[in-house]
Amino acid sequence: MNALHVNENLAIEYKKTIMTVVALLSVYIVWGSTYLGIKIAIETFPPFLMAGIRFLIAGALLYGFVVVKEKKHPKLIEWRDTTIIGTLLLLGGNGLVVIAEKTIPSSIAAIVIATVPLWMIVIAWLLKSQTRPNKSTLIGTLIGFIGVVILMFPSDQEHLHFDTFGLLLTFLAAILWSFGSIYSQKATLPTSVMLSTAMQMLSGGLVLMITATLFGEWQQFHIETLSSRSLFALAYLIFIGSLVGFSAYVWLLKNVSPYLASTYAFVNPMVALFLGYFFADEVLSVKALIATVLIISAVVMITLSKARKRSHQ
Repeated sequence: MNALHVNENLAIEYKKTIMTVVALLSVYIVWGSTYLGIKIAIETFPPFLMAGIRFLIAGALLYGFVVVKEKKHPKLIEWRDTTIIGTLLLLGGNGLVVIAEKTIPSSIAAIVIATVPLWMIVIAWLLKSQTRPNKSTLIGTLIGFIGVVILMFPSDQEHLHFDTFGLLLTFLAAILWSFGSIYSQKATLPTSVMLSTAMQMLSGGLVLMITATLFGEWQQFHIETLSSRSLFALAYLIFIGSLVGFSAYVWLLKNVSPYLASTYAFVNPMVALFLGYFFADEVLSVKALIATVLIISAVVMITLSKARKRSHQ
């Protein structure tokens, strides 16, 4: 009987290990590939309109699934806070990246977005929402920003085919994403993570559509000019990038350490870097590789520092 019980436990652990590996690979590859997906989608789609369509469809599908399965209906105050978060994350964080990818490589955008954990440390400290960072965190933040400076340094910029404005837009996107993430920690949100995310997608998608209208993107939108590769990229962003990637991430948050789940921030830039090189003819420069190594090293250092601190509490 005991042997049977042990075998059952081993089978459960083995199944969980397999599911963890599959979920991690999904987040690593799927979220790392969305930068290339955005680049292709906006070849024939206006940028804000494309992002709005993506998140409205993904949000509606996820919202319908959660409401039917969990029978939960959000309160008005929860809609208020998810709208604030959705605006900061999806209009500010994602929408600006979409605009920036008109003039910068998808790989460079991914490297800059990898600085989000660094900005969160700095912003949370400035807002006094957390204590002064420890030595490892400060060193990691310094290393990360050295990587940022190297990336922005204008040497051989003409060979990389991106402009300073696009790069600055991506940094602003990273900062707004960080503000949205920090705000979400104290916001009034549904207890269901999936419902909260569906609401953020719906509200953020609606704000993106309003922004697209204000920028006159409907006048630029012509169905007959849409390419099949842009349509495929949009479908990929909706069903794989938003739904599959998010579902895998939610499963990881519930079943493994949050520090293991957050390792996607280390891997996504490298995935985007090589996908851009092989499929979008983007330059794999030494400068970009050095910046990537420094930024990812900084995020690893900060994450490990947090993990050690949590284990000692």
